[in-house]
Amino acid sequence: MTLSSKRQDLQGIRGLAILSVLGFHFYPTYFPNGYLGVDQFFVLSGFLMCMLLTKSETMPVISGVLHFYSRRFKRILPLYLLFIFLTVISLYTIFPDTALLQNQSSATKALLFVSNRPHTGEEDYFEKLLIAIDLFTHTWSLSVEIQFYFIVPLIFLIGSYFSRFYKYGYYFVLGTISFAFNFILPSKVSFNSLLARIWQFLIGMIIYFYSTKPRNNCISNTFLGAIEHGECEREVLIIDNVENNDNEEAVEHKKVQCNKSTYLGPFSKYCFLIPMAFVVTYPIALFPFLVRPLFTFFTGLLMLVSTDDEFLSNRVLTYIGDISYSLYLIHWPIYAYTKLTFGNDPYALAAGLIISVIVAVIAYETYEKWCLNLSNINCALLIFFLFISNFLSSNFLVNKDAIQEIKFRNTPGQLSKVSSLDGVTPNMSFDDAARLNKYWNKYDLETMIERGCVKRSPNHPSWCDFKFLNGKFNIAIFGNSYAKNHHKMFIQECSSRSYNIAMSSVNGCEPLAANTTGCIKKLDEFVQLLNSSKPDYAFLLTRFFVIANPFTDVNTENDEIYIQMKSQLKKFLPNIKKKLYILDSFPRVHGDVIPHIADDLKDGKTFEEISKALLRPDGYERGRLRHAALVQECGDKCELIDYLPLFWNNSTHLYQYFDSRGFSYFTSPNHLSAHGIELVRHIYTKICANLK
Repeated sequence: MTLSSKRQDLQGIRGLAILSVLGFHFYPTYFPNGYLGVDQFFVLSGFLMCMLLTKSETMPVISGVLHFYSRRFKRILPLYLLFIFLTVISLYTIFPDTALLQNQSSATKALLFVSNRPHTGEEDYFEKLLIAIDLFTHTWSLSVEIQFYFIVPLIFLIGSYFSRFYKYGYYFVLGTISFAFNFILPSKVSFNSLLARIWQFLIGMIIYFYSTKPRNNCISNTFLGAIEHGECEREVLIIDNVENNDNEEAVEHKKVQCNKSTYLGPFSKYCFLIPMAFVVTYPIALFPFLVRPLFTFFTGLLMLVSTDDEFLSNRVLTYIGDISYSLYLIHWPIYAYTKLTFGNDPYALAAGLIISVIVAVIAYETYEKWCLNLSNINCALLIFFLFISNFLSSNFLVNKDAIQEIKFRNTPGQLSKVSSLDGVTPNMSFDDAARLNKYWNKYDLETMIERGCVKRSPNHPSWCDFKFLNGKFNIAIFGNSYAKNHHKMFIQECSSRSYNIAMSSVNGCEPLAANTTGCIKKLDEFVQLLNSSKPDYAFLLTRFFVIANPFTDVNTENDEIYIQMKSQLKKFLPNIKKKLYILDSFPRVHGDVIPHIADDLKDGKTFEEISKALLRPDGYERGRLRHAALVQECGDKCELIDYLPLFWNNSTHLYQYFDSRGFSYFTSPNHLSAHGIELVRHIYTKICANLK
């Protein structure tokens, strides 16, 4: 008896992979190892590439290669290019100005499929996830895949000249070389590198070859272990009828009679599913060099034994696999907007996840299916139109932005002609304030680049030193992005008193406490910085995250976060010779209100109305209570730096984060603007002048 069906189990595996990625992005605390879902995508892609290349094996070489590319590009490019176009439009309409500069270059890199090639070695994928300001961060995996497309036909063509036994050896050697690159290259490089990922695609290709291996007598495989004798069925993949399938990944197969089974039985899949599920849901980040090979090999082995598996082929899981491509592209910009606008609000994140799924379903059922039914010529025209639209829109918006910037920089009070960092002069108007607020938002991240800082260690790219000639003291500034946010002003005020200023910052992580896997790993790095620097004075400059979380005990001494803070402080103090200054907590802002401050004042809104809209209740008082207890226990070797009195308005009895002309003290990502830095400058002038 012969019957045919689709291998929906592969779509089920794809569904599990995208669920892992979504968990990692939206809820990294609970799914810190969910990024391994991308490794599963690479194995599945290798399987599919090999299937398509095998189908074109009987064609002339050029025709076969063109057939391969037309099939793959038809599946990938229409949605991908539309995603870039709509993301760029949304960047200039609904996202804060702060995101503009970062994403102008990121959009171009995504369009050219080079998102996996960072501008500098300091751009780290996991740190980008923390700040969620790059809307194209996730396109690195598509870049790796497309880059592999340009070499896989050659790899396949060479392999086709070998007999089956030597073919396995050929792919094994290539995979071993790539696997070695995965360990030789620095982890931040290997994560994005094509060379360090080829082995994962090759495992998918080897699994395909093994799945189609002729076994006329069904000789049992020693690994799978035949459990039956007598009549059984043999699975052979066929690829002649998938031309118009919605999902090429749902590979078709048929079953023919043979003499002996090589299938472990209905429970064999659990040998691989259970360990992978354990890794993904384990709440502590595991070592990538261990779990990545495990996850990759287990995915390949699962593909071998999962044919016709009811669990992996169930409708819900396979449909998630069907929409996985749309969902992968769409979810990250929605998450980034949610993160930038609402922070870590759990209800906002849940809403962002639900919206991502809804939009992905709509995109799949309408646009994706429509594209797959287009003729190759019409699809090529659509791709060309979308590429040109992306090119023109990006250049128009960037050039329009540049023209506005030139016009702004030629107005009175331009930054290059003033001594302060903010460029604010007494004769400026509300309109000037609106333009400067936008300028500070847009260039917020760029102004934090530490030019002139000598990198200290390739293993710690955030560590660097500013060297001076005549100073007396060795100083360290460290923290999250606030360290970089303050460093220019700090150097202006303290360079005359120091011969060295060491700096280290980790975006989104506090030196005293952490509750996410990525930040927990960074706690020791802050200790190592101080240990290697041995500063006379250290300045801990950070905006709060964890230290403002609810107390776990009414007694501060028993509070888990405070205990962690004390533990870190005890590690810091032996490395600091004289004193540690700690920036105290203060309320954060609603970033989406900042661009409207000056216009609202111009339109007659009161300071009180704007202040109430601007400030958000975020538990900063808990951070201040923990800091107060910590400094009291530390004694004279610790001192708090407090900004709150500078922001208090005695008339409204509210904290006011802008001045009477509408100049904002903060940017949308809750950093101090250049104007805010000037407001607090005198604190550091006094501290640095009094260093002894």
